[in-house]
Amino acid sequence: MFTRKLTEDETKKIRLIESFVRNKHKESDSHDFSHILEVTQYAIKIASLVSEKVDPFILICGALLHDIGKTNLTFKNMHGLIGSAIAEEFLDALGYTDEDLKPTRDSICRIVARHTPTTMVPPETTEEKIVFDADCLDRLGIIGVLRGFIGKSGSITGILEQKMKTRANDYEKLHYNESRSIGKELNDQTLSFISLIRTKLEKRKASIEELDLGEAIDETLKLEAGLDEIFE
Repeated sequence: MFTRKLTEDETKKIRLIESFVRNKHKESDSHDFSHILEVTQYAIKIASLVSEKVDPFILICGALLHDIGKTNLTFKNMHGLIGSAIAEEFLDALGYTDEDLKPTRDSICRIVARHTPTTMVPPETTEEKIVFDADCLDRLGIIGVLRGFIGKSGSITGILEQKMKTRANDYEKLHYNESRSIGKELNDQTLSFISLIRTKLEKRKASIEELDLGEAIDETLKLEAGLDEIFE
């Protein structure tokens, strides 16, 4: 539950952060600004349901900035750490260099760093766990699964297998029962969709293994010969 209301100054700061994030994510593919808004909304919803105390400013800022490292395409697998550094610089520019404001800045930056398993440092505070859960929730459902395929390179089978493996486990990573309650229907969609894709992939694999390339070539040549006779 939220422990307090936002101050007027905090609301202004959130608007500045929102504008900054919107601009930086406008050319992103699977992590565009709509993803940021979804995660922020999920975070607020989870925070309103859990019994633990939540600072609204730290949570909302952390949710808005959580994928700011994704706007740097060079180091995508380190986007939590890179995003944390970017968030710190931006918050410092907003005046969070004062000693009494540094704890707030650091708390927001740790959310950014720890929202993703790729950082290898699990979330610890309530706000960190909530944003982690909110990000997981937006990966669930058919749209969440499809979003994971965008911008990936490699064979279609390899991409599908890798993403289905991670998506199938996202629901189990959630920290709060409240998050699981929110995401149950989406997770059911995810598992059904993954099951359908796996079935299609197995059929595709079986048909490829059964294919006799020599016979296929012979049939093609016969067809071409027949067409030549017709049009002579």
